[in-house]
Amino acid sequence: MRVKLGTAWRNNTVGGVIEVEWLNRFVTIMDFVCEATAAGISLTELAHATGLSKGTLHRVLRDMVDQNLVTQDADTKKYCLGPKAMVWGSKFVLGQDPARLLSRYCDLLAEKTSLYTFLCRISEGEVYCIYTRQPSKISKKYFVHVGQRMPVHCTAAAKSILAFLPDNQVRLIMARCNMEKFTDHTKTDISSLIGELQAVKQTGVAFCREEIETGVSAISAPVFVDNKKAVYSISLLSDAAFLRQQETNLVRVIIQIGQQASEHMKRAQVLTSV
Repeated sequence: MRVKLGTAWRNNTVGGVIEVEWLNRFVTIMDFVCEATAAGISLTELAHATGLSKGTLHRVLRDMVDQNLVTQDADTKKYCLGPKAMVWGSKFVLGQDPARLLSRYCDLLAEKTSLYTFLCRISEGEVYCIYTRQPSKISKKYFVHVGQRMPVHCTAAAKSILAFLPDNQVRLIMARCNMEKFTDHTKTDISSLIGELQAVKQTGVAFCREEIETGVSAISAPVFVDNKKAVYSISLLSDAAFLRQQETNLVRVIIQIGQQASEHMKRAQVLTSV
């Protein structure tokens, strides 16, 4: 059986099994080109990193350049990822569900805190849950479920997103909101809520302190798709007393994981816009 690499055909069958040494070389080279700095990587550096001879590398790289998988700088002679590699990467990311991409961070938050965690997103002025994770150690069941709309005036998940929207857009969303007073802690004054959102924007974390259910509180951090636009939020909830006791540590953890999730989403956004 014959395997084609660029313009070179090879008979690489050994004992009925196709020899895929060329594919291993190709993947290895692509890995090192991908991990190189923006300036690229030289033939000498690739030879040292991969253990392949310069002659072998030159032949493979020539085919890769022909296929637009890598490019070579005319002045430095260094190699960088080519446009076809970027197209493949962007197609992969476009095929991924954001909830699936972000679910790992929700799972990570649950593992680090042993608390109920969930993801939300905003769409058409409404914030709703797209993923939940309940650690097996938790016996108490909470009320958040996938598809649930989150009241924008009293949930940490909504506040952490709204804090990064323009003020006039927030007021419009609030004006359409029922502003139901669920508990004695629920705020219903728009000016007071706007002030709280300004604080969230400064600290990067939002709270729901028994505002939707007595005895239950939540902490949330925004997840950005670029440097300013928060479309998603990641949250945890538990008994109000426990969250008060552990607030400093929980805030530190959720901000850290929220930032990791944001970096992932920003990279995906850049890749899909190429």
